[in-house]
Amino acid sequence: MFGELPKLFDRNFVIGFFLPVAIFITISILIVNPYPFGSQVIDFLTTDLLVGTTAIGLLSWVGGIVLLAANRDLYRLMEGYRQYNPLKLFGWLEKRRYQRAVSDLENLDNEYRECISSDKEFPVKSRARRNELMRQLAEEFPDKEEYLLPTPFGNVLRSFEIYPRVMYGFEAIDGWGRLLSVIPKDYLELIDAARAQVDFWVNLGVVFILLQIEYIVLAFMTGTPLQWWVVILFIALGTIAPLRATSAAREWGDFVKSAFDVYRFNLLESLGIDLPKTREEERKLWTKYSQAIIYRLPETLPDLKKSDNKSATKKTK
Repeated sequence: MFGELPKLFDRNFVIGFFLPVAIFITISILIVNPYPFGSQVIDFLTTDLLVGTTAIGLLSWVGGIVLLAANRDLYRLMEGYRQYNPLKLFGWLEKRRYQRAVSDLENLDNEYRECISSDKEFPVKSRARRNELMRQLAEEFPDKEEYLLPTPFGNVLRSFEIYPRVMYGFEAIDGWGRLLSVIPKDYLELIDAARAQVDFWVNLGVVFILLQIEYIVLAFMTGTPLQWWVVILFIALGTIAPLRATSAAREWGDFVKSAFDVYRFNLLESLGIDLPKTREEERKLWTKYSQAIIYRLPETLPDLKKSDNKSATKKTK
């Protein structure tokens, strides 16, 4: 997964992990308030505000660490991985959405070619729709149907994971750690801040699911009738969170794609490899380098700079 893990006391940790747990604790207190044991908890927290605030803060921090440890698994669950992931049941919706977008774009491409061949102006409405579909396919889906995941969130992440391969022949998953070494600190902070927004919504989605379970279990155990508006509210909030996570992931993806666009040659310089002179040379270079780091094949590593070899020879003389 792209991005660095946030430090346990920095702003990104607070936004992505501490705040969702604090929200969970706050709403849980409201949920248990009507019950006898709930009033005892509230009395304990309000008797000494300093002690109560410290206790909530400490619990939020520990809960944030737990979420941080589970971060990768939560992402993969929301992307639609794992054999028994219930989100796989909705994979056909993503497949249909992708196929519809591809089909509509093909029709507009044919219309565009017909207008060009007959020397007619391409309708403004068709042009706008064509641009919209091209952007949608680039931002929301991978380059091939076989790479589709069952969820919109997963496909947005996959759309920028495959970006450097499509553009340059550079496999992003294995190359990202190398690229991180040459990205300036200020730009890394932008990437991490964008990811913190995604973490916040992913974790908030988990929080609303846990709160709904908590509310239903408490009502069942105490024989209290369910307030259906509360259940519906949690369902609505639990639906909004993944949508917002998907939207935030697009912004995060823009930063990641830009990092490959801008700093990939810095990586070549750091590796001591000559810069390619053409796009074709660059694609071959990154393809060979990707094969080397993925499959541990030193024979496919690009050659080192000849100028560096000459300099080394002069120094030894």
